[in-house]
Amino acid sequence: MKLINDAFSPALSERYDELAHQALYAMFTGSVLHYVHAGGGVQGKSILDVGCGNGDMSALLKLEGAAMVLGIDVSPAQVALAASRHTAPGLGFRVEDAYRPLALEQAPFDSVVCVYAFHFIKNQQTLTQACRNLFDALRPGGLLAFLDITHDYVYDRAKMARLEALTSYRYDPGVAEGEVPRPWSLVRGYVTAGADTLRVDHVVIHGETIRQTLEAVGFVDVVREPLRFHDPKIASLWGPDGFNHHLFVARR
Repeated sequence: MKLINDAFSPALSERYDELAHQALYAMFTGSVLHYVHAGGGVQGKSILDVGCGNGDMSALLKLEGAAMVLGIDVSPAQVALAASRHTAPGLGFRVEDAYRPLALEQAPFDSVVCVYAFHFIKNQQTLTQACRNLFDALRPGGLLAFLDITHDYVYDRAKMARLEALTSYRYDPGVAEGEVPRPWSLVRGYVTAGADTLRVDHVVIHGETIRQTLEAVGFVDVVREPLRFHDPKIASLWGPDGFNHHLFVARR
């Protein structure tokens, strides 16, 4: 399987940044932050932000009282943006591939947040390694808050059109209307950026596969938590019957 992907380009890094500042996207990061606070808070904690992107969530975690936050991302463009935008004692960013074993001198962390970092994973072996990396980065008893799009929805062209109108994203999961995308299959993704259309291909990893893998590498108390919707229209797109996202909270 070959992903055609602009995910690591400066153009898509800029587009990601624009979208991240829309009020809609606060639902996703806000949901993750809610469960981090519910799981013990951030005050005085060390936190690893996997897939940190533009660094906004890392910076917010530091502002809210974390003692140390390290944001990592595989995209040099995203890390450069994060480092240029956010500076504070105890806040850092670096390029790391979370699908390969990590050697982070700051580990173990009190908490790990992982947001939209795993939907490029192509097979179970890599998913297992990536989940093990999250486990290894945590201290015993540490908290994981994990969010990703899993593409285990029933394909609905009308909902896809609403998604594109609302977010500028469009996906082609390669299945007929009413079918569920096949595990480990390619989802062709597109996002508009001005007059350009950028490719953002994903891989289908069903939520239950993620749950089972988290448990297999040693996580306990793995619970799927609901996103905190602020609008019924949003809930219809990203709720259990929409474009499924899975938000898991777990402990090492």
